Amino acid sequence: MRFTNSLWAQHLGWTFKRHWLVQGKRIPRDTGAAAELEKCGKLVKSFDLVESQKKSIQHERLHAFEKEKDTHDRLQATPGYLFGNNNVLVEGLPQALLLTKTIEISDLPESLQQSVNNIQFTALQERGIKMAILGSNVFSADQAKLPKKRSHLRPEYNLPREYSIPKERKITLLLNKLLTECEKYAGPNITSQRRLVNNVNFNVTVLKNETLLQFGIDAQKMITSSRPIKPIKGKYDGELPDLHPLKCTISLPKHSIYANETSYPFSTNLGCSHPHTIFLQFDNEKVKNIHDVEVTNSQFQSRNMLKAFSVAAARARQLYGNTAVDFSNPIVVQSIQTDGRTFHFGVFQLNTLRLDDSEGVKNYWFNTCNQDLFHTCQYVTGKPVLEDFNRDVLRYLYAFYCNS
Repeated sequence: MRFTNSLWAQHLGWTFKRHWLVQGKRIPRDTGAAAELEKCGKLVKSFDLVESQKKSIQHERLHAFEKEKDTHDRLQATPGYLFGNNNVLVEGLPQALLLTKTIEISDLPESLQQSVNNIQFTALQERGIKMAILGSNVFSADQAKLPKKRSHLRPEYNLPREYSIPKERKITLLLNKLLTECEKYAGPNITSQRRLVNNVNFNVTVLKNETLLQFGIDAQKMITSSRPIKPIKGKYDGELPDLHPLKCTISLPKHSIYANETSYPFSTNLGCSHPHTIFLQFDNEKVKNIHDVEVTNSQFQSRNMLKAFSVAAARARQLYGNTAVDFSNPIVVQSIQTDGRTFHFGVFQLNTLRLDDSEGVKNYWFNTCNQDLFHTCQYVTGKPVLEDFNRDVLRYLYAFYCNS
């Protein structure tokens, strides 16, 4: 056995006590720093600093009290079912159709579809669009820490964090560049009749079978026009989906605190106040199911339809009042939802807000299947690569922008 030196350890508690006892008897010496600070006018007494902190704390408490008071002011006697930006319907599109008394037509209106088929663009325009896709997905210099990824096979394992362009910024840049290309294609005659607005809020409350439905949604981008889109010609009829034994409000959260008012962001006195097209961002890190199940294709499309319905209902309430349920001039709203790669196009026509019965006049929802703008857009061996570019998505974008 090898002999080593003895190691003596001291008790840390006793050591710290003795240290404070010795240091507490020291007399601070004048280093001249206070005099120099007084010459610069930067010397603040500790008492004054504590008083300013107390005032800031009191101000924060007063602000929190006023916010809580505002919350109680919005307390309603009748609870309502809320649909917002980050929740989806568990049954997807059939539930949305039943909730809003809407018929689905799995195609675009005939006039709009003809416009899509007739659109042709040059090689120069196609090159500009490809550069817009690469600029938003590859060439952007903004780098941020992406959300954590989890593996379903190994949920306890911490995967390495990745740095890249945030998804929200990718979608914003892509939409901005694509809308610029649409303006170039449309020309000044059509562009002068359009206005582009960012981050628009809508709020509307409707009644269905004595149940309050509150829609509070955001549109990341909205195009308004100087005149409304013409109602779609023709009459359509069909049966509403049957969800028995489920209710149409299943998976919608129920709250008693909400604003029971209609909010449409543009006044009727403005020249370009008519809704034309809304652009919606879909981020699977924010929009989720209740039990962390991936959002299905039907839920993806139902979110697009409900937001278009909310915009049309808010505009109808602004024009015809809160009591009107049938409208002489239907409200038509175009809606485009994307996650940066997949696009979903739809047109909603609001004919009625009489949602109680399943008979009579119904609303219309024209939509297409999901379309991918590209398959891959990333660096491959140090080179930017764009694979499987889909020109049909651009045709739909041009047709939606020029439609009136």
